[in-house]
Amino acid sequence: MLFIKVLSAVALSGSIAWCIAEPDYEPAIAMITSLSALVTAFLVEGKRTKREAQKQVVSHNGFGIQAGGNVTTGDIRTEQGTKDAQ
Repeated sequence: MLFIKVLSAVALSGSIAWCIAEPDYEPAIAMITSLSALVTAFLVEGKRTKREAQKQVVSHNGFGIQAGGNVTTGDIRTEQGTKDAQ
């Protein structure tokens, strides 16, 4: 991820220099694109760090629920002979 950030920062500085040297719509588009790539690289890293911090522990006879966050389940009962929860 560091490589993407460095590459985006270099592209942003190059497009800013290009925009100063030749003010036109093409350098402006390149500047906006490289800025959005740099911002996106930081946002994606924040989501990945949050996801890696999650942890799940399931008891011996239990089952786990993956929902991308904290999950609380109540008392789940099933009718005799069926697998449907009430």
